[in-house]
Amino acid sequence: MTQEHRINIMEEAPTPVVADLANQEEETLQYASVLERFVALLIDYGIIFFPLQLITWIVCKMVGQYLEMWQIVAMIVAMNAVFVLYETIFSSNGRVTLGKNLVGIGIVNKDKTGPISLPRAFLRAVGYYISAALFFCGFIFAFVDDRKRALHDFLGGSVVVQLRERAWWEVWMVRGIGALLLALFVFGLYQSAGGREWQEQVKVRDARNFLEKIALLEEGHRIRYGYYTNDLLRLSLLSGDPVQFQRDLKKVISTGRGSIRIGVKDNHYKISATAKDKNKTPVYFTNKI
Repeated sequence: MTQEHRINIMEEAPTPVVADLANQEEETLQYASVLERFVALLIDYGIIFFPLQLITWIVCKMVGQYLEMWQIVAMIVAMNAVFVLYETIFSSNGRVTLGKNLVGIGIVNKDKTGPISLPRAFLRAVGYYISAALFFCGFIFAFVDDRKRALHDFLGGSVVVQLRERAWWEVWMVRGIGALLLALFVFGLYQSAGGREWQEQVKVRDARNFLEKIALLEEGHRIRYGYYTNDLLRLSLLSGDPVQFQRDLKKVISTGRGSIRIGVKDNHYKISATAKDKNKTPVYFTNKI
């Protein structure tokens, strides 16, 4: 007798295995943090650019006087082309760059179902330069996007995920190194964007402002005694707090013998000094029009 296999239509349909695997993959693949990605990028940047920059520096040192501008530009373009090629090859078809391998992260497509293709990896590598050209604003997306995707991730249709489990000390070590490198990177950008120059300009401005204060004391001295003086000590006493006067002087004026010079002739005077910036900028104030 053949047994009948009856189907109860009231039973729940079995869940597809593919859906289970997809859900499991979604749960196990965690997105890499911004600091992890930053550490990996700096490692990759270093192993490509530092040797090439050293070679370029040696070439410029040896034959720099014979190089034309287009040759220098060609070397810079070649260095960046090597970096783009490196990122393209080792970010596609399941490969991982050295920096990402050391940190334990990798690149997959945005659905986390497989690696990205070579063309996508190329767009992603070029995206680094687009983000940099936008005053690095493209990288800020990674701080606000729920999947930690920067502009180059959107261009490449990718996400960066963690590839392996790590001990707690490894996680905190990467975070610490990442935070330190990120702070140094921001500081370097600030300096290269004119931060140091701005600080030097402030020092020159403070020196000029101090000379204007001395000029006010000169006017006060003339009102009280009827003449201008080239005696800086008398002017400091006239300020009411000679100790603070000397402190302010040392803070903004380059110290040394004759740090402030006052020349008086008839009803005119000229105060000159040297600011405390790296260029030792001369500053002066005169009441002669």
